[in-house]
Amino acid sequence: MRTMKKAAFKSLSTLLFFSAWYAASMTGILDEGLIPDPVRVIKRLFVDIFAGDLLSKHIALSFKRAGEGFLASLAGGILLGFLLERMPEKARDVIMPVLQMFEKLNPLALFPVFMLFLGIGEGSKVMIIFWVAVWQVAFHTLSGLLNVDPDLVKAARAMGAGRAEVFWKVYVPAALPDIFNGVKFGAQIAFVFVVSVEMLSSSAGLGWFINNAKHLYNLPDLYAGVIITAILGIIISKVLAFVENRMFSWKERAI
Repeated sequence: MRTMKKAAFKSLSTLLFFSAWYAASMTGILDEGLIPDPVRVIKRLFVDIFAGDLLSKHIALSFKRAGEGFLASLAGGILLGFLLERMPEKARDVIMPVLQMFEKLNPLALFPVFMLFLGIGEGSKVMIIFWVAVWQVAFHTLSGLLNVDPDLVKAARAMGAGRAEVFWKVYVPAALPDIFNGVKFGAQIAFVFVVSVEMLSSSAGLGWFINNAKHLYNLPDLYAGVIITAILGIIISKVLAFVENRMFSWKERAI
């Protein structure tokens, strides 16, 4: 009962927002030529999802592209983070500015370069998702490994643990919270950028659906696409927060 009350309270602002939107539409405060009646938008949204119409197919394709790029960045980022941590400090100091420069490059500005090498198909889209997410995973992995408590390492070695054993039983578990932070940021940014890329160059996907609705001036589809993008972003964030709480509940108990 308490959980239901909490959920209802958290939903209050959303309900008030849509109520105000509906009231403004009915009274003519909002121009129907710019912002349609929310009932039309919500009807279009839920009919598409539950009836298996076009929008649900575009959502599935966007998740496929984002998932492929993110999984590749997960493997590559963790591996890169481990390699950087194993490097001598001086070598790492030389290479890190270059990697940080790569991270700061505007991914959308790089997209034409990826298209030049990989074509206009799926490869360039997956590659841009990999590019934006891999740095988050790699740098958080490196940060977690570098910030392991030295006393834990000394204690493990004092108990006779070898180098490999110290790495897998001390470094990796201690760094996992930071690594998962990189995973969270990587997953969220992957979904954001797959929609952006689909707006630039695609014939299907959630970003294409929104962009196509804009060109056709189909306002219910346009706003439905924007709303479902926001909803999916919130769901991804909530799922990752749930997984984090399950995996690292010991952190709260320790604190």
